[in-house]
Amino acid sequence: MTDLPNMPSFESLALRPEQRCNKVFNAIIKTLLHNRNQWMTAMQLVDDCRKLDLAQLRGNTPRATIQGAISTGLSTARTLKVEPPIEKYKATYGVCYRISLSLFPKDSEVIASMDMNPPPDNVNQNPPVRKPRPKARKLTYTKKRTQTQVKNKKPPPKRPAIRKITQTKRTKSRQQLYEYTSESDSEESDSVDSESDDSATDESDTDSSDEQPSRKRIAKYHSTSEFTSESESDSSESDISMDTSQQVTNEPIPNDVEGFNSSLCTTSEPSNFDINLFIGPTSFAVAQEVGYSYARFRHQGNMRCPKSNCEDSFSIKDLKNSDGSFLCRLFCLADGHGGSGCSAFLTNKIPSRLENMLCQYDYSQLDDQKVQEKFKQDITLLIKRLDDEYLDAKREEYRKWQNDVIHNRGRGNQVEPVDDGATLVINLFFGEWFINVNVGDSRTLVGCKTDNKWMVEFSSEDHKPYLERLALQIYSNGGVFVDNQDKPIKFDPFPQERNVRANLKNARIRLQAADNDLGVPYKNNNGIHFSLNVAATCGDLLFKLNPSKPVISCKPDIFFEKLGPFTEYNGNRFMLMSSDGLFDHLYSNKAELQNQTIATCIGQQLDARCQLKKIVAHLCNREGDRVLFENTLQEYDDCTCILVLM
Repeated sequence: MTDLPNMPSFESLALRPEQRCNKVFNAIIKTLLHNRNQWMTAMQLVDDCRKLDLAQLRGNTPRATIQGAISTGLSTARTLKVEPPIEKYKATYGVCYRISLSLFPKDSEVIASMDMNPPPDNVNQNPPVRKPRPKARKLTYTKKRTQTQVKNKKPPPKRPAIRKITQTKRTKSRQQLYEYTSESDSEESDSVDSESDDSATDESDTDSSDEQPSRKRIAKYHSTSEFTSESESDSSESDISMDTSQQVTNEPIPNDVEGFNSSLCTTSEPSNFDINLFIGPTSFAVAQEVGYSYARFRHQGNMRCPKSNCEDSFSIKDLKNSDGSFLCRLFCLADGHGGSGCSAFLTNKIPSRLENMLCQYDYSQLDDQKVQEKFKQDITLLIKRLDDEYLDAKREEYRKWQNDVIHNRGRGNQVEPVDDGATLVINLFFGEWFINVNVGDSRTLVGCKTDNKWMVEFSSEDHKPYLERLALQIYSNGGVFVDNQDKPIKFDPFPQERNVRANLKNARIRLQAADNDLGVPYKNNNGIHFSLNVAATCGDLLFKLNPSKPVISCKPDIFFEKLGPFTEYNGNRFMLMSSDGLFDHLYSNKAELQNQTIATCIGQQLDARCQLKKIVAHLCNREGDRVLFENTLQEYDDCTCILVLM
């Protein structure tokens, strides 16, 4: 569309990037500019948007779509605390809209020539014609049959007797897992459950009175019918396997860690690590749960099937100077995918490499921006060298395997290598400074208590394909964005003004051309390309076959914050670092809401003086809290949580 003379362009209007994300709202603004900002009704906007081909207004309620986009634009302006972009005028024939004059440039000549008067009420606006409602049909009643008609009517033929088959309990649908029963009823149900099922769950401790019914877990259930979908049966079985001590109540967490930990979860405290317990943050805890899935077939029951090994790896160490004195405390976490080799490699190599690098710095000089920039360059180069070292080792493994396949026809001792990768999170407590280094979608958040409320003070940004700064690099280096069904997603190669691309919200990354001489596999047995849902990793040779143009990079985000002495906070601030196994299973899928939910959950338990190892164990047990986590999933990823009081 070409703008009329003397009319400002859409780009020159005073709109924030957050206000330009809605395509329908942008079409409304451009339509009003095309009509020289005259007052227009919603139906007029619908007609002109379709004529100008600015928006695809489909469905039966296009006018409601226009009104909803305008309401969204006004609410966004209120959130950003800026002037409303649209003006309203209620006429007799409907509500009229036009662009707010505050959006135009101050020196624009259009404002002077614009008609400031409201639209006349006698204008024919061609309101939509509604079809008249059809009249109600009169009910007609037939005459009653006489006795002669009844006598003359032939009786229906007798059908053969059919034996009535009673439905057993197996054909009935499963009852609800929770019921509200009084204490007498609960005792009866418990006695029945103990006789019928030896694996009945224990009763949860409640403080309800005799008169008030208490919420009890009903372990006895009917199996699903043959018409029930497999996903429903799986979710029901996963619910039943959850221990009753994991119910969400308003009471503080009980003092029994085993009540929250499954056999797949382990916890660690500062005494389990070789660190100086008198320097730096000494109050922390670690919990790690191995990923697992539930059996796909009903005859296998609700048994958990754990993974062969945990792909998460972490390291907590004190880095020391050349003379053996304390230098800083390191918290490192790597979340592997495709295998555990890369994550273990990073957590083993990083402490010694960082120790050699940090010996060259004095934390008192980090106030200088030039020193911070030099620090960022050094640690970025350190991670890049570790990544190259691991990729070179993988290339050599694939070369040896290729030679074995060609010359020995696979009869040698060479095993097919595994192309794996890992995300990386490094948190350093260097003097009075807190330094965060992030690669991938593992996350670090810092929560603090202000005005008796726990808020998120800092959180790292997940490196996802929808980030504008990463999407352009991925596409230009040969990456393709696909959905979960491996279908390509249309991508605009021109830079966008917004920071996030909405159409890539759930996108994955794969290669355009993945044939290679090393024999790195790029398809699974079903012919589907291997893809990733993270836009920055270490390892992953398939996406870095061309070292000069890697599809996915390992460039980290680095954050500095001066904390001061640790004694002045009195436990009102904490740092949580976790793999995506925690955040991917929350009900909310927005990072801001996830961070605030976790910060509030941890803060409330800190106020209740719960032990740190119980808090991290509670977070890792994702089937134990129905308020935070979805508990109807078939598969659970590895989860590692490190909680530090600052």
